[in-house]
Amino acid sequence: MNLRTFYKVNWTPKGFQPGEVDRSVLRGIPVQIRPKLVGFTYVFGDGSSVGPTTSTGGVYPDGDITHVYGAKGQFPVRVNTTFGADFSLDGSTWDEIPATVTVPGPPTVVTVREAKGVLVNN
Repeated sequence: MNLRTFYKVNWTPKGFQPGEVDRSVLRGIPVQIRPKLVGFTYVFGDGSSVGPTTSTGGVYPDGDITHVYGAKGQFPVRVNTTFGADFSLDGSTWDEIPATVTVPGPPTVVTVREAKGVLVNN
């Protein structure tokens, strides 16, 4: 409690990351889709959040996404990711898809405990 907790996003090897290209064929026309990151929203489970931001955070001591919990307990933490995308038909120029989609991340429970210092006379 009252200590900074650091958060970091890692892309899973499964699926497509921003900038990767998915190729398919739609009604005989080659189509390419290239997802792009719009932002992350870090949801800390105690009613507070940060974002949207493009920061993937980081580990102690240099991570830039941190949170201080003011009470002990268990908090379901998640990161919601908002994606946009570009597409190309039959190898033509890339055009932007004029919409975004937000994918809620799976929750991870963070347990916050309280420690008390005790002075001991030796």
